[in-house]
Formats: sequence, C-alpha cells, structure tokens
Amino acid sequence: MGEITKKIPKPLIKIGKKTIIEHKIKYYQSKGMSKFIFCLGYKSSLLKNFLSKRIKNAIFDNAGITAGILKRIFFVKKYLKADTLISYGDTLAKINFKDLLKKHKKSKCVLTIVVAPIQNPFGVVDWDIKYRAKTFKEKPTFNHFIGYSVISSNFFEKISKKIINLNDGKGIVEAIKYLIKKKQVNIYKFNDLQITINSKTELYNAKLEYNKYFTLNESTKK
Repeated sequence: MGEITKKIPKPLIKIGKKTIIEHKIKYYQSKGMSKFIFCLGYKSSLLKNFLSKRIKNAIFDNAGITAGILKRIFFVKKYLKADTLISYGDTLAKINFKDLLKKHKKSKCVLTIVVAPIQNPFGVVDWDIKYRAKTFKEKPTFNHFIGYSVISSNFFEKISKKIINLNDGKGIVEAIKYLIKKKQVNIYKFNDLQITINSKTELYNAKLEYNKYFTLNESTKK
C-alpha cells in the first residue's frame, strides 16, 4: 500500500467516511456480535487507541510484528472457548455468520474456510515436457480463500507448534494443508459482496463500490 501504510495500519484506511475496521465492526454488530478479540501487530498502539474508544470490553493482544497470523491467534487461545469467527483486518464480506457457524458445527471439522469464486482475466495454458499444449482454458474461474474462517475450541490441539511458529502467512497455509490431509477442513461457499484490500488498485475499486459494500439495507439487518 506504499505511503498510505507508512503512517497507519491497513484496517485504519478509510473507505468513504469510515475506516475498514469500522465497516467490519458495524456489520458484525448488525449480525448480533458483541465480543471482539483483536490480534495486533504493525502499528498496534494506533489501532488499539482507535478501537478502545469505540468498542467496550474488547480484548487486545500484541504478539509483535514478526509473529505470523496463526501464532497471533494462538496467543489468544485461552479466550477461544467455543467456535470462533476469524477474519483478516483488510478483508470485508457480507457473510451470513449465523449460517456459517451453523454449517461449521454440522461439519464436525475443526476449521471452516470461506471460499469465493474469482475469474482469471487471461487464458490459462498447460503443456507437456515437449512444449506441446495440453489444455487451454479461457478465463477460468478458481475458488479462493477470502480471509474468513471459523475454528473450533480444540483447533490448536490438532496442529504442531512447528506449524504455529512459522513466520508471515506460512503458518496458516501449512495448518490448512495439514488439516485437509486429516479431512478436518470444511468449505463454506460464498458468492456475495466482498473485497480484500492489498493494493492501491483494490482500494480505489472499493471506494467506487462504496454503496454496494457498506450500505446496510434491510436484508443485511435480519
């Protein structure tokens, strides 16, 4: 995000009149959620000061800048006594959380990941060792993890500390791969409004789609 995130963390970037994190919290609260745990890292003091003024009884934990996503969650595991919704601070999606939690419990898996379709804008080609084309797919659609998940209270009992301690996003990736082998990953298909803000282009597009993504209409209040 260049110059923008030199001063503030991504969750504090504004889309319209509110920050990303405010949009997320407003949507969560509209769905009846009131208990929040924030796993902080980069520019943690700014984010904590901002959020503590807006949310009562929130839990804040700072695992440091070098901790991976999985390890940040591991540090707050004592608070995770039931199925818990996890989401990244730079991703917004209008998910039916009640349905997500219900389907997670029904699956009996320790992890449910939210997956959405994304269309590749190019033709995708595969070839053999002699450089002869094997397949050509025009603008194929793939399924991608959008940064939302649910974990059960025994999630960390299923994975090793070696995986938990991996840096950056490697821990969560390896945990998902390992749990897939154990048939412990449930998929929740989602095909509604969602964005992930990892670049200036994505931020620009999010601002263009402001009314679609962040206007809470009657259907989202139910």
